[in-house]
Amino acid sequence: MIARKIALAACAAALTTTPAWAHGRDDHPTHPARSHKCTPHKVGYVAAGTLRSQTLVVDAAAAEDSTPKPTYSGDVTIDVTRANRQARADKGTTKTYTLDHARVLLALSDQNGDGRVDLGDVVPGSLAKVIGKVTKLNRQCDQTGFTPQLTIQKLIVHAPKAVD
Repeated sequence: MIARKIALAACAAALTTTPAWAHGRDDHPTHPARSHKCTPHKVGYVAAGTLRSQTLVVDAAAAEDSTPKPTYSGDVTIDVTRANRQARADKGTTKTYTLDHARVLLALSDQNGDGRVDLGDVVPGSLAKVIGKVTKLNRQCDQTGFTPQLTIQKLIVHAPKAVD
C-alpha cells in the first residue's frame, strides 16, 4: 500500500513538472529574428484593354526546339480599360508592357488569310490582357528605395470588337 502511494506521488510530480522540462527542448520551432512583414512579396497583376501596337518575337530557344508552347519577348502597348487592384494606377492610361519569355495565347481567327494563326494576325484594335506578378511592400513599411518589379507571364489576345 505504501509503495502504491509513493508511485502515485512520483507520477503526479512527474506530470506537473513535464511542461517545465519540455519547454527547454532544442527541437521546438524558434521565432524569426526579425519580422517578414516588411519583405517584398509578389501579388497578381492583371490589366486589359485595346491593343495599340506590339513588337513581339518568338524566343530563339523556342523557335529551335519547335516546342508546342513557344514563348515571346518584346513590347506591347495597350490602352488599359480594366485592371485589378494592383494594376489600378494603369487604368485609363496607355501603358507599354515588356514581355520576357512570356506565353502568348492568340484567341482569334486568321486575320491576314495566310492559313494559320500567328503574330501576323494580331492587329491594332485587338482586345488584349496581360497577366503577371508585381512585387509589393506592406503599406506600414518604409517605402524609401523600393521600386516594384513587374513581370508579365502571359498575354491573351482576342479579335477586335465587331463594329455595329
